[in-house]
Amino acid sequence: MLGNIVTNPNLLEDNDKRYYRECYCGLCKALQARYKNISRFTLNYDMNFLIVLLNEVYKENNEKLECRCMMHPVNKHTYIKGKFVDYVADMNILLAYYNLLDDWQDDKNVFANCYAKMIKKSFKKICKKYPKKAETVQNSLKELNELEANNIINPDLSAQCSGKLFGEIFAPFEDEHEEKLRNFGDSLGKFIYILDACIDFEKDIKKKRYNPLIANSKDEFDDMLNLLLADCVEKYKALNISNKIIENILYSGIWTKYEIHKKKGEK
Repeated sequence: MLGNIVTNPNLLEDNDKRYYRECYCGLCKALQARYKNISRFTLNYDMNFLIVLLNEVYKENNEKLECRCMMHPVNKHTYIKGKFVDYVADMNILLAYYNLLDDWQDDKNVFANCYAKMIKKSFKKICKKYPKKAETVQNSLKELNELEANNIINPDLSAQCSGKLFGEIFAPFEDEHEEKLRNFGDSLGKFIYILDACIDFEKDIKKKRYNPLIANSKDEFDDMLNLLLADCVEKYKALNISNKIIENILYSGIWTKYEIHKKKGEK
């Protein structure tokens, strides 16, 4: 489910590109500081989206710093530091651990299995720090695995599991923003799950793997995704914020992988 919440950089202004990169570098630094260098391999743009979102909703004033790193050893670059960067770093490890286990279960990916073991200590620390969130994520994935194991072909049920998961991690606090953030995360999680199922459709059929859309025609995919995204946009508007990076992702970036896949299919 990870890997689809990305920007379309061609449509971003330079200052937005810079801020987006500063969030990403901040997440990388937070992972290093909190869970050692090994954790930085879990870094992904899906979680970077959450930093941008939470900073915008809470109008967070982040500290801006400079550094060099392994990826940029010559010139210094800026990154941000703040409470939501730290929170997202924790959620990043939580989701990455389960994602690695999923790769092991689906494809017997030995690297994924070994890496999951390497970050297991950090994962347990996060479960202890956020017991409710860890339980919700675990239960959502367990429910999804049961649907897959029993070959229940119902896209709504499968997508609901992903929605619960995203909804939980999108709401860091029990406050006035919780309900709207949870609703937005839930809606986005459903969209991402179905988007992933659309992209993996042929591959899953070929490998005889579970796909909730197996009873659907590929001609239905565009309409299905547009309906789901319309709900995401509605929930986003309910947050009463306006952010060019978030809107770039929702209106353009999130379609990137799917459009590439469609073009390959047409060829």
